[in-house]
Amino acid sequence: MTKQLRKRIMIILMLLLSATFIAIIIAINLGMHGGSRNMANESLNILMQKETGPGNMPGMMPGDKPDNAPPSFPTDKGMALAVAHHITVRYTKDKELKSIDNTLSDSYTDEDITAYCEKILTADKKEGTIDQLRYMMRENGDEITIVFIDHSSAVRTGKNLLIISIIACILAIFIFALISYFLSGWLVRPVEEAFNKQKQFISDASHELKTPITVILSNSELLEDSIGENKQLSYIKDECDRMHQLVTSLLTLTHLEQTPYEEITKNDFDMSNAVLERVLPMESVAFEKGIIMDYEDITPDITLNGVKEQIGQVVAILIDNAITHTDKGGKINVKLWKTPHHVHLTVANTGKEIPEEEREKLFERFYRADESRHRASGHFGLGLSIAKTIVTNHKGKIGVDCADGITTFTVSIKTAEK
Repeated sequence: MTKQLRKRIMIILMLLLSATFIAIIIAINLGMHGGSRNMANESLNILMQKETGPGNMPGMMPGDKPDNAPPSFPTDKGMALAVAHHITVRYTKDKELKSIDNTLSDSYTDEDITAYCEKILTADKKEGTIDQLRYMMRENGDEITIVFIDHSSAVRTGKNLLIISIIACILAIFIFALISYFLSGWLVRPVEEAFNKQKQFISDASHELKTPITVILSNSELLEDSIGENKQLSYIKDECDRMHQLVTSLLTLTHLEQTPYEEITKNDFDMSNAVLERVLPMESVAFEKGIIMDYEDITPDITLNGVKEQIGQVVAILIDNAITHTDKGGKINVKLWKTPHHVHLTVANTGKEIPEEEREKLFERFYRADESRHRASGHFGLGLSIAKTIVTNHKGKIGVDCADGITTFTVSIKTAEK
């Protein structure tokens, strides 16, 4: 349980830290891109003011007096360089080329610029970026003016920043993974300690209860031999038997949870025979209840690496559960087969379907969907919890599904790689 909790905390921490860092990286890149674009537009505005005259700049209303003050030039070195090296293209109102003033002829020929201008005029977009040139287009009376500046430096800077950001992001995620690992361990430690204390308490209490229950049961049997059959003594014996089963189940579950699977001695065993060894004795129990048990679909000679006794216990729990929930005249079907990487076991029974909201709860300790029925049968709601623990320890999965009046428990265990 604590491993799953730690894993979830790690994922949450990783997502939060990574999302925050990525958001910062995106904001920096967008800010850099916007800043370079605004600087380029400011340079283009200065150039356009220079080329068309301040009184003819867009945005002036009819009747406004033109500002005849000389255009101001940028003091920023990069902007001044952009203004000094530019391309100005003039067209007539009918979009006929008048002139090209190209100070970037080493990089862009007049033919290149003409092709760019044709695209800009067709798109009728007042400003933007084409190739690695930032442009601005303005109509000035009977003339259309398009001004270009070299934007390649800003583009390169943006690409370099993006590459550095991606590398930094990858390194940061790796660092966040380490941070999340240690933080999750620190956060889970109190929970793990409390959980271990709880398991230890259950184990100690079960051991302490086992002896007095055995003594009470033994003395009640001796007393019954002395005085004969007695209703009160019968009640005492029945409750002692129930308590003994409960204590045994608790000890089994605690032992399974406290003992790492890696420390258990595992062997290759014939799972087909292990299943049959549990099915055949239960067949008579099912027969007494008028239930048909079908186990013809158990594939022979299936080998599994694990603990035979524990896998057999899982089979017994599932069959016992199926018998409990199958009415007279019903049917139980047990199947076992193998796929390339897994061994699959299903125990299906006819009867009342389990509501969907209760299916996951079935594997919780002491959960009983039908309290009165389990009480009459002597079940405590620990069997399926034990089965799930065993299957999980064997690196497998267990689940339940209901359809068309049939409840099916499925166990899938990964086979060992050869």
